[in-house]
Amino acid sequence: MRYLIFTLILVLTLSSPAFALKCDKCHKDDKNLNLVFQQKGIKTKDELFNILRNGKMSKLHKNLTDDEIAEASKIMNLK
Repeated sequence: MRYLIFTLILVLTLSSPAFALKCDKCHKDDKNLNLVFQQKGIKTKDELFNILRNGKMSKLHKNLTDDEIAEASKIMNLK
């Protein structure tokens, strides 16, 4: 029973947008993700990876894992 409850809590936590988009911690108001994506013309997951890994702000995003970026691109409906 404990295992089932733990698994349920873990699944709910990991599937929530708040977990997936830890970007929201910094990207608020005038720096929100929708606005940034629009300004930079990000339309695909590959473009997002390229900008976060090689762009001028890559040092700020170095702690993001590939899985976190992939999850964020899924939530932001990137191709």
